Amino acid sequence: MTTKKQFISALVVSLLYFSWMYFKIEVRLDHLISYAFFAFLYFYNEKTRRFFYAMCPFIIYITIYDSLRAFPNYTFNTIHIEDLYLLEKKFFGVSLNGQLLTLNEFFAHHQHKVFDLISGISYMTWVPMPLGFAMYLYFTGRKDLYINMVFLFVLTNIIGFVIYYFYPAAPPWYVMTCGFEFFPDTPCIASRLGNFDNLVGWPIFKTFYSGNANVFAAVPSLHAANPVTCLLASFQLKNRILTAVFFLVTCGMWFGAVYSNHHYLIDVLAGGMTALTAFFVVRVLLRKTGMNKYLLRYEDLL
Repeated sequence: MTTKKQFISALVVSLLYFSWMYFKIEVRLDHLISYAFFAFLYFYNEKTRRFFYAMCPFIIYITIYDSLRAFPNYTFNTIHIEDLYLLEKKFFGVSLNGQLLTLNEFFAHHQHKVFDLISGISYMTWVPMPLGFAMYLYFTGRKDLYINMVFLFVLTNIIGFVIYYFYPAAPPWYVMTCGFEFFPDTPCIASRLGNFDNLVGWPIFKTFYSGNANVFAAVPSLHAANPVTCLLASFQLKNRILTAVFFLVTCGMWFGAVYSNHHYLIDVLAGGMTALTAFFVVRVLLRKTGMNKYLLRYEDLL
């Protein structure tokens, strides 16, 4: 049974959500479908409401990510294009026929279907794997580990979003496509992930990247960071097989990020450091500052 207070709270949040989407983003079909699903969870019964509360951090993450398009990071700071490219070449450049290349440029000369498959499969786990792992923890009753995993994932991404605005950076495919000039209206492309689309005969990444408005969000690579959150969280579960799987996916993702021409190795390492920073905050700082009690209150809702 939904109380009057719960109904009013849901109504207020719904009005705020749709007002924000209508005036700042746009109301799309996926918003309506998602809203209907979460409204069902909230109102159906007490058990589904608890699951709704469990999903709230993911809802907040999705809303923030979707809202980034309303505030292009290139309007806040200078875009890093050539300096990042030269820095990558300086620290991680490789020589080919007497010419110093970035790893992205090197892989342009060494493409292979196996590499395309590794990159494509790994990239598809970007959000589904953290979400799936979190659901596994929730439905097996490990709610304490679920909370750690969820907050680690969300905090990792929020840190990444903040860095996007302090250090907006162009991906390597942009340099190969547009050079070192800044063109704010450049559409996002699948780049070498299009090879995977060709292999499976379905425009998976072409469709995804056609709707991606965050072109200048290469540093840190959250594609590289997200599997690290699963890897770090799995240590608490003490399941060696699961940890090994997350380690392999992380390796595949890190390779794929560079091979696919979407990130420099610098971006990937920055993504790993972002996940480690979030892990430190969740595991150490929250506990020492006493804020961990709020996580325990949240656990009571689940």
